[in-house]
Amino acid sequence: MYYFVTLLFILLSGKATFMDDMNICWFLVDAIFLWIALERGRLLRSDIILFAKFAAIYLAYCTLRAIFLFQLPLRYWLSDVIFLLKYVLPGYLFCVILKERAIEYLAKVIYHLTLVAVPLYCLQLISGDTVYSFGKMLNLPYAHFNGYVNMIFFTYVKVHAIRNSGFSWEPGAFGFFLIIGLLLNFFTNGFTFDKKAKWMSVALITTLSTTTYIAFMFVILLYFRARGVKFAKLLFFIVPILLVLATSVPFLFDKISVIYNRDMQDLKNIDTLNQTYIQMGQVMPLNRFGSMLFLINTLGINLVWGVSNIYRETIPLLKNIGLSNGIFTFFAQFGAIGLSFLLYKSYQLFKKVTKSTELSCYCLLIILILGFGECIYVTTIVLCFLFLKHYAAPVVNEEQELPEQEAINSVHPQNLAF
Repeated sequence: MYYFVTLLFILLSGKATFMDDMNICWFLVDAIFLWIALERGRLLRSDIILFAKFAAIYLAYCTLRAIFLFQLPLRYWLSDVIFLLKYVLPGYLFCVILKERAIEYLAKVIYHLTLVAVPLYCLQLISGDTVYSFGKMLNLPYAHFNGYVNMIFFTYVKVHAIRNSGFSWEPGAFGFFLIIGLLLNFFTNGFTFDKKAKWMSVALITTLSTTTYIAFMFVILLYFRARGVKFAKLLFFIVPILLVLATSVPFLFDKISVIYNRDMQDLKNIDTLNQTYIQMGQVMPLNRFGSMLFLINTLGINLVWGVSNIYRETIPLLKNIGLSNGIFTFFAQFGAIGLSFLLYKSYQLFKKVTKSTELSCYCLLIILILGFGECIYVTTIVLCFLFLKHYAAPVVNEEQELPEQEAINSVHPQNLAF
C-alpha cells in the first residue's frame, strides 16, 4: 500500500502523464488518498488540526491579498483555493498515510523509476524513433504531440534526443527528482554512497542539465561535509576539480553565458518575437534569466506578496510566453512571503533529519538552485515539505557525527569510496 501511494504521488508530481492535464485525476487522487487514510486509520484528529491550521493561514493570506491589494475578479481567488485542493492536499494526504516512512519510500520509488529510465534512455540513444513510435502506439490521452511522447514511466522528447527525461516532463525536471532522491536517500542511510546513490548519480549525468549539474556539485559538498571532511580539505582538493569541469564542460558556464545573452536579446524584442511565435503557432520560450527579469519588470513590488495562482491572466503578453524560472514564478503566484514560508518549512525538515544547521543550509541552497531552473515549487513533492517535517523521524544515525559535533576531523578513505 505504501509503495502504491508513493508511486502514484511521484507520477503525479512528475507532471508528464495524462493525469497532469486532467483536473479530475488530481481530485481522484485526493479521493483515493483520503479513502486509504480513513480506511487504514491513518487520519487522526491531530492530522486534521494540522491541515486546518495551514488552510486557515493560506486562505486568510489569499483573501487579504485579494481584498486589500488587488481588485481582481472572484475567479482569481477561487483559483488559489483550487491550488490548495489540487496541489497542496495530495502532499498532505501522502504525509498522513506514510508518516515517518514517507522519506524512505520517496527515495525507494525514485530509485526504482531511475532503474526503469536508464535502459529506456539507452534504447533512446540507439533508436529514438522506435521509442517515439511505441509511445504513440500506446495512444495515451495528452501523451504525444509535437515530438513529445510519454509512456507513464518514461518520457521521450525529440528536441532532447540525447538527454534523459525519465518519468518527468523534461530532462531538467528529471534531474530535479534525482537530486531530491539523492538527498532523501542520504537522509535514510546516514550519508552513505550506496547502490541507490550510484544509480541515481549515473542517471543524473544523462540529463545533461546545467541546473542539475550545479546542484549535484553542492550535493557532493554536502556528502563530504556530512562524512566529516574538513572544509579546508574540500577547498583544496574538490573546488579546483569542480572549476575545471565547470569551465571545460560546454553546458555549464558556457551555456549559462549563452542563455543570459540570448535572454537579454529576447527581452529587447519580446513584442516582435512574441508575434512571430504566434504566427508560427508556437509558444515563445523565455529562459531562466529572461523569465526572472520579465516578471521583475512587469510585476515589480507585487512579487513580494504575489498576485494569484493564475497571475498570467493579468498580463496579456504572457498568454503566448513560456516561463522557466521556478523561483520567480512562485513569487508571482504567492510572493516572496509564500516562498519564504515553504523554504522555512523545508529547512525545518532538513534540520530534523540531519541534526545539522550547516547541512540543512546546503540542502536549502540545493532546492533554491533547482528552483531557479525549473518551475518545481508547484509540484506536490516539494509542497509536501510543508507537512513532512511534522511526520518525519530523525533518520540520521545517532552515531553519525556531523560537522556541528566537531568530533571527526578526518574520515578514513575507504568510508568515502563512491
